[in-house]
Amino acid sequence: MQIQIARPAIKVISRRTRRGDRIMQGLIVGSGVSVLLMLAWIHLGLGALLVPPAATPPKMEAAAGPYVVTLYADSGQLVTGDDNIVSLEVHDSSGHPLTDAAVQVRADMMTMAMPVPDVTAATQGGGRYRVHLLFSMAGSWQLTIVIVAPGQAAVRVAFDVGVRWR
Repeated sequence: MQIQIARPAIKVISRRTRRGDRIMQGLIVGSGVSVLLMLAWIHLGLGALLVPPAATPPKMEAAAGPYVVTLYADSGQLVTGDDNIVSLEVHDSSGHPLTDAAVQVRADMMTMAMPVPDVTAATQGGGRYRVHLLFSMAGSWQLTIVIVAPGQAAVRVAFDVGVRWR
């Protein structure tokens, strides 16, 4: 004797349409393109192209321990080109120029980690120093100046600069 089990009939209702498929494909492709554009915006610094950072004042001054440091950013600080020259004047508190110091400049991007090598400033005489900076991206940067005078402890001072695309 054989026993048969009655199975209920399952009816599959498919409501997929060609129009619905096209809408889903459009959403998937549109989402992918949006993600790629956001990554390009952030990674390539396109935000600084459309909304540039504040312009760097041509002259800034700050106290650093026993010294007064004046930064001259006359070149406008651009990403490309060889014209990113920053001049520094270092004086002691009584106004005498610091002529025999070793001056190092470190550039750090404020919004993301961008590798830029530290640069040693060239002595121009009379407490003046000059440095050529290479920026890898437009945006807000912080220049940290480290001053080491003979027989003295290292002194640091920082300036904020805005780097722009050409």
